[in-house]
Amino acid sequence: MFHHDIMHSIMQERARDLRAEGRAARDARTARRARAFWAELAERTTTRRASRRPTTAPQTR
Repeated sequence: MFHHDIMHSIMQERARDLRAEGRAARDARTARRARAFWAELAERTTTRRASRRPTTAPQTR
């Protein structure tokens, strides 16, 4: 029974480490996708604003 307890403890520790590693990988993937999304959105927004600007000042008479 002693061997079983040791192996059980080792496997629990390994499973905990693998779950933590998987969680960290998912968090990193989410952060990368969020950065890419916001960068693309900012790029599209600045492109739209630049295209809306008039090239010449309006004439007032």
